[in-house]
Amino acid sequence: MLGITTDRLKMIPLKAENLGLLIKDQKQLESNLSLHESSSILSQELKQAMEVRLSKVLTDEKNYFWCTNWIIVSKDINEIVGGIMIKGTPNDNGEVVIGYYTHFEHQGNGFMTEAVTNLKNWLLKQANVIYVIADTEKDNIGSHRVLEKTGAEMYKETEELFFWRFFTS
Repeated sequence: MLGITTDRLKMIPLKAENLGLLIKDQKQLESNLSLHESSSILSQELKQAMEVRLSKVLTDEKNYFWCTNWIIVSKDINEIVGGIMIKGTPNDNGEVVIGYYTHFEHQGNGFMTEAVTNLKNWLLKQANVIYVIADTEKDNIGSHRVLEKTGAEMYKETEELFFWRFFTS
């Protein structure tokens, strides 16, 4: 199975069936993957984002890992602590966009810093990827800190967002 493993984490890209379960029946997904049941559930906003991911996965199931949510599982507790999304294949400029979330009770443990570091390193080794892009709302200080710790540079902003990028050297 495709995925990324670190000292503390397993990052698992979800195929269509499991992504659908994450949206509609997280407990069943956790059971299917032999994970401990999480006390966290996705917000309505995250469920909507996952619905978009699911429609993309169903369009290109062979390359699902480019457009799905990857669950982040803590090996110590065998529980989903968050997720990270790749929002499509590289564009003509070699850019891939990611987004991520950490369940509230697992914030501040360095899980997302570890996950972003390892996913961006993996992405930057893939063909046609030159940049990994993330955008954050201006008031999302925790997300800014993750990106700063992982070596991203802020390269532009809009009224509401900061845009960050990693690139191959």
